[in-house]
Amino acid sequence: MRRSLALSLIFTVLLSFLSGVCADYLGAESVDFHVLAVYGDSAVLSLVYVPYSTSMSGALVPTGYFHYNFYVNSTGAYFIGGSLDMPVVYWYRGFYYVFAPNDGMVDVYRMGEDCFERVTSVKTNLEGSPNFAVAVPYLVVQVSENELLAINVARNATAGILDLRETESGTYFRGVTVVKGSWGVELKGDEPEKPPKPLNTEVADGKLKIPEKGVELSLRAVAEHLWDAKEAGHLRAYELENAILLVPPDVTHYFAPDANSTGEMLAFGNESVSVRGISEVSVLYYDGSIRAFSLGEARGSRFVVTVDNVTFSRCEVPRTYALEFWVAVVLLALIGFTWFFTVRKG
Repeated sequence: MRRSLALSLIFTVLLSFLSGVCADYLGAESVDFHVLAVYGDSAVLSLVYVPYSTSMSGALVPTGYFHYNFYVNSTGAYFIGGSLDMPVVYWYRGFYYVFAPNDGMVDVYRMGEDCFERVTSVKTNLEGSPNFAVAVPYLVVQVSENELLAINVARNATAGILDLRETESGTYFRGVTVVKGSWGVELKGDEPEKPPKPLNTEVADGKLKIPEKGVELSLRAVAEHLWDAKEAGHLRAYELENAILLVPPDVTHYFAPDANSTGEMLAFGNESVSVRGISEVSVLYYDGSIRAFSLGEARGSRFVVTVDNVTFSRCEVPRTYALEFWVAVVLLALIGFTWFFTVRKG
């Protein structure tokens, strides 16, 4: 419910920005970029694509809201999959865990040093965006009207099942609080990780500068991979271990102009520039040289992914020996006490 409200608020804000120009255009599309996590020389990012069309009143209104998720490393950008909502990320014992909600299921991925793998997909018997919460290492999902399922994602093992018919509101289940009301069931877990903060950038003397890293890139070399040279001043730079990921600004592309407009337009930050269509959507990867990694193409009413699917590489998760350790401690203590009293009696 809160996700739907959030989307409605986002649409309202977007429409407030569009209101000044929507009378001159019959269509538009926006592309937003969200870097969710970085680890080593790799990153996970989500591209949000929103197409717009004219309403009965002539205003531009969103006709969809789509997430496309990618894994980026030194070899390129790769498609993880789509999701209904923005994936959420949690840190646990040396790994990031990415939870991507889809229609009736939650896909879980693990990201580590030079590794990325699918952990599991938890399917439900309910339609739409799944109701779930995370209290690492536990993922709790409402899999049916009356049942919650808990998964230990670090071990990829079932950690419990809870019957909602026998559960009071406020019950604590695997670190998640279950709140019941007339609206249904709300699950409250841990807060997800905050996304990484971009580095400060500036444009001066024909260069894109990243002062914190002492990096200066030729503005001409950067602009070759942008829709418009002015985008360079709005690029977001994310520090990787041995590289820098440059992500474009959030953009809105206005096309299908009516008789009152002069042509297509691209809006980003506080800039509005004329364009002749837009090409591939790319991110830039700098590790001594600049490379453009394509993600796909924005085609007015849909986004088309043009890159390969990610090839999963296994993450070596250290085994935990907590239970075995304490059992051994207790056994040794019993043996010690037995030996001590036996010696004393002797």
